[in-house]
Amino acid sequence: MAIQTRTTALQNELVRLYFTFEYDGRLANPLGQPLVEILDTDGVTILDTLHASIESEGIYYADWFVPKNLPLGDYYDRWTFQWDSGSSIKEVSNIFSVFALETYINFLSNGIEQKLDSRAVQLMKDLANEFIYEAMHIPIYFETGRRVQQEDQQKRVKRYYYFTLDSDSYAVSQDAVYFNNNQRFTVFESLTPQYSSSSTSSESVGNTSSSSSSSSSMDSSSSSSSNSSSSSSISSESIGNNSSSSSSYPVVTTTTTTPYSKQIILTCVGTGSPTASGVLTKINGTGPTTITYTSYTEKTSRLSTRYDFAYPNWNQDPKPVVRINNRILDDGWHLDYNGKIYLDRLMAPEDSLAVSYNFAYFNTEEILSFLDLGLKMMNATPPSSEAYGSFLYMPRVWDAPVLLYAAITALKRLVFGLNWQEKAIIFGRPDDFERTQRAIDNFKALYTDYNTLWMEIRKDVKTLKLPSIAQFVTPEYTLPGGRSRFFRYLFKSGSG
Repeated sequence: MAIQTRTTALQNELVRLYFTFEYDGRLANPLGQPLVEILDTDGVTILDTLHASIESEGIYYADWFVPKNLPLGDYYDRWTFQWDSGSSIKEVSNIFSVFALETYINFLSNGIEQKLDSRAVQLMKDLANEFIYEAMHIPIYFETGRRVQQEDQQKRVKRYYYFTLDSDSYAVSQDAVYFNNNQRFTVFESLTPQYSSSSTSSESVGNTSSSSSSSSSMDSSSSSSSNSSSSSSISSESIGNNSSSSSSYPVVTTTTTTPYSKQIILTCVGTGSPTASGVLTKINGTGPTTITYTSYTEKTSRLSTRYDFAYPNWNQDPKPVVRINNRILDDGWHLDYNGKIYLDRLMAPEDSLAVSYNFAYFNTEEILSFLDLGLKMMNATPPSSEAYGSFLYMPRVWDAPVLLYAAITALKRLVFGLNWQEKAIIFGRPDDFERTQRAIDNFKALYTDYNTLWMEIRKDVKTLKLPSIAQFVTPEYTLPGGRSRFFRYLFKSGSG
């Protein structure tokens, strides 16, 4: 089962909700384990209560399974935590959107997966907020999308088949192909064996006693007559006094065992309808030769109409606003936050779609490369006897020069990129080059200031340090009588 983010939460899937804690401008852990409550669309009703897990310093997450029948819309995750034992308890609420599983869309990614430690996250935040903030938070108040998908909706249809199996012992791998009713069915999600059994007990509770004792006989004379009915389980509880002995007014309780029946579902993508019940026969892949199913459910998923926009790297805060024909559309669309939007229905050619969003000039990969170059420059700065290959292990005193050189590199890219029209109109209008030139001049002046400061820090950050171990030496002549002996020694040596 895939794990979705708070912007792509799907029914019948896990959603991972992240939260970042900062104390005095740096990532830090709160006291204990934060409590996470999932709130309904009304912001009041509590749907579930979770305990957060820590990923790295200051970064926590909570996984919540979205029910299959949960209504679509915006939901809330409320985090309750305390910084220390002397501070007050705080509550912070975030929002996440739930979409239908039938409209699931595999977004195109850039093919890069980043795993960041707390030090790298902190450096990225510092660089974006303290050096190049305006370049990382550029607002676009109204941009009309460009349609980039064909009109034939039938070419973008997938049929999903959910087979209810007769046993929980099947082990089937993803992409295994099976055959039934002259149709091919490809396993969409791997299935592993599950073993579960459960019993529920219902017991009528007595008045005051919480302990129950099994009475094998009421007295010695009735023990022989009760042997014939020993197959039934009778429990007695004392009434009135808290006594464990048998009472003359026993309370009879009955224990029933109900087996827990769980439906085992095999999800496949198929080419047509199978029989109502029957056997799936393997063609290739990893799995049993035959799989018996008792019923199935068919669902059709249609990929949506797609639009793209001028700039990638959208920020999640503030949340983009989507308008169709100048009317705000609350749901029925997906964002990949990289310049593309998907609508779950076929749009007419005359429909106009516009989005207000906020984007960053540099993406995560570029910011990390700027910081990595700053670390390499510090490693190459004399004396370069010791080099660090990761932000996590470099000295804290290197943070400022690494950030400075990363900012210098980012400003170089900005100044160079504004020579092209697509980049220039971000900070000016196509018919007003003077405004763009003013932005270039400001970036150049800022580059000069950063470079001057970098050269000053670079020559001193590794050399002007106090030694870690100090040694105090007392000259001999400062001891009591030492100076007179020194002069007598000179006199004797001179006279001789």
